[in-house]
Amino acid sequence: MAGEIVYINGGEIYKEQTYFSGAAFDPDDKFNYVQVSNDDPIATFVKHQNGKVKTYTSTKEARKWYVNEDSGDSLTGYDLCPSVTLWWGKGVIDTENYDLYFKIDNVQMLKDVASYYSLPYPITSSIEDKIENDTESISMYINYINEHMVFGAIKFVSNSPSILKMYCFHKDEDNSVIAQKGKSLYNGGQIFEQGTFSHTSPTNTPKFESSTSNQIIEYQGKVGDPLFSWEAIVTEGETTKIKNYESSKQYRTIISHFTTGNNYGEDFDLCPSINIWIGRSWIEDEEDELYFYLEGSNMLESVATYYNLPEPCDSNMKARVESNPEEFRLRHQDINQTGSRDVPVVVASIVFKDNVATMFKLYEITRWNE
Repeated sequence: MAGEIVYINGGEIYKEQTYFSGAAFDPDDKFNYVQVSNDDPIATFVKHQNGKVKTYTSTKEARKWYVNEDSGDSLTGYDLCPSVTLWWGKGVIDTENYDLYFKIDNVQMLKDVASYYSLPYPITSSIEDKIENDTESISMYINYINEHMVFGAIKFVSNSPSILKMYCFHKDEDNSVIAQKGKSLYNGGQIFEQGTFSHTSPTNTPKFESSTSNQIIEYQGKVGDPLFSWEAIVTEGETTKIKNYESSKQYRTIISHFTTGNNYGEDFDLCPSINIWIGRSWIEDEEDELYFYLEGSNMLESVATYYNLPEPCDSNMKARVESNPEEFRLRHQDINQTGSRDVPVVVASIVFKDNVATMFKLYEITRWNE
C-alpha cells in the first residue's frame, strides 16, 4: 500500500490521498493542493477547500530540522501542548479556524497531546507499532540528514481544539508513493502508454513517468497554462522531443471561469457528438492530440464512427465505462455545471497527424489503492 491517510478517533479515516488530487487545478475542489511561489522552504503550497484558501507557514524550528535553514518564526499566541518538542507550523483558513502541526516523537507523546486538548486519541495499535518501530514507512517528511518525521495536527474550530489527527504517509518498499496509475488504450484495448505519478515526500517535486512500446516519457511542471501546468519529455532512442499541453477555452470557462484559450473548431475536425473538449497536446511538426470528456459508452461508438477509427477498448471494458466510470476518471468535477462536484470525468482523445484523425484513445486513471 502507498499513499496518505489521516487518522482520527481511534483509527477512523478523516481523509485519504487528498494531496494528489490531480495535475489540473480545480478551484472548487474540496481538497486541492496547489504549489505557490513563496519564501517558505517547506510549506510551498496552499489548499483550496470549499471555496476558501488555506495557507501554510512552517516554523523556524521545522526549517532548522528539515533543511538546516535559519529563518522563520516560532508559533506564538496559540494554545501549545508542552509535550510537543517540535511544532511544524500552521495551516490557517481564518483567524478562528486553523490547524497546528507537530512532530510525533513516540506513542506516549501522542497520548499526552490527546489528554492535554481533551480530544480522542487518533490511531490503533497497529499504527502505534509503526511509530515505535518503523517510522520510515509512515513518515511525512525526511530531513537533510535522513531523519524521519511522523506528523500530527490539532484542528481548531472557532478557536477551540476539535480534532486530533495523525498523518500516515504510507510508502512502497523503495520509499516512494504511487499516487496515481494511468494508461491509455486504443484499437480494441491495446495499451498505448502506461505509467505512474509518484512522490517521495509531499514537498518534493511530483514525478510522472510512463512509457510506450518504444518511448520513455517524463512529465514535468511548466508555467503558462492556468490548468495544464506541465509538459512531457519524450525520449526514443537518442532522440528527445517536447510534448506541450494546453487546456481549452471551454474547459477553462467551466472549471475556473476564464475566457482565454482556444476551442479548436477552426483548426480541427471536431466530432459533433462530443460536448466538452478538455484540451490539447502536441509535438511540433509531428502530431496533435485533442482530449475530451467521455460522457458514456455510447459516445465511444459515435466518435469511432465519425472518425472511422476503431473503438479504443473491447466490449467488456466498454461495459465498465458505462457501469462504473469511477474506475477511469481523471478526477471529480462539476463539469456539467449542475452544482454537483462529484461527476467522474473520464477522458478520451483523438490523435491528429496533418489534421487527419489517426488514433482514438481512452484513458484509465486509477489511484494508489485501486
